[in-house]
Amino acid sequence: MTRGYHDIGGNAAGAIPIVELPWLQWEKQVEAIRNLLGDGTRRMMSLDELRRGFESFGEDKYKKLSFYRRRIEAMIDVLIEKEVFTREELDAAIADARARWETPVPCQP
Repeated sequence: MTRGYHDIGGNAAGAIPIVELPWLQWEKQVEAIRNLLGDGTRRMMSLDELRRGFESFGEDKYKKLSFYRRRIEAMIDVLIEKEVFTREELDAAIADARARWETPVPCQP
């Protein structure tokens, strides 16, 4: 059986640095969203569906993205596949959010 590009367990990789890094805020948010989508109430996405999502990226995309970026991209792909929203709806929401962040807020005297 041929191993996938994502299956690197057991490959020689040298020493593993053991460094506890703090989570970035957006990484915490990605994890929270994943937990909510897969909780017992919503059951919108299983861990297996998420894994299938990022294992189907293709080698270049998979290796280019960080762990949490892979997770969010896979969640988006699965939710689009399940017709929760469309790519166009997502792109419009992102553009709207960017416009709000880029618009300066006048200072109150």
